[in-house]
Amino acid sequence: MKRIVKPSPTPIALRFFPMKIKSLFARLALTLAASAAISAELQPGDPISAKIFLQLHGIEKLAGQITPLVSGAGRDFRVIDGDSLAMGDYNIRLAEIDAPRTSQRCTTAQGSYWDCGAEARQRMRDLVMGAQSVECYSSKQDVYGRHLATCDADGIDVGALLVEEGLAWPHHNEGRYLPEASNAQAHSRGIWQAENTAPWELEDGQN
Repeated sequence: MKRIVKPSPTPIALRFFPMKIKSLFARLALTLAASAAISAELQPGDPISAKIFLQLHGIEKLAGQITPLVSGAGRDFRVIDGDSLAMGDYNIRLAEIDAPRTSQRCTTAQGSYWDCGAEARQRMRDLVMGAQSVECYSSKQDVYGRHLATCDADGIDVGALLVEEGLAWPHHNEGRYLPEASNAQAHSRGIWQAENTAPWELEDGQN
């Protein structure tokens, strides 16, 4: 009678070993990147410091160190304006950017006007509502109780894309999206095609 030898089942520890290795490497990369940022003594507004911050954010996601404040399909969100959205009871303000106010009009290169605020809001709607998955990460709130967050729509940083397309300014106190703003300005996109007033230069109020 022919004997059938069954392969031994893979121990649970070995099955989870690749996952542990991935987490270990991610944590190691996070530590090394953080050490580089500290040793360089970069200022918060420095574009290089901003780049390192974004890299740390990505590594943290890989390592599972942070979880989204809210996540869901794009249709689960409500778009308020060019830099604000909501989901359920969560009111979210995109961090480090300022889009034109909804009613704001901007100047074109030819000296005419265009509805930059309405266009920024529509672009936000296109990015968010058309996405299969939207994740917003936040660690603080502003004085209005809104969660300041970075939001990814199908893996794309919504704030970064709005700035790069000339539909939002990088926040005047931070340097996270300065590279995207420089690119938009160099190509005279959107708000950069002429001299236009940023929201924080208008009368005081909620931006």
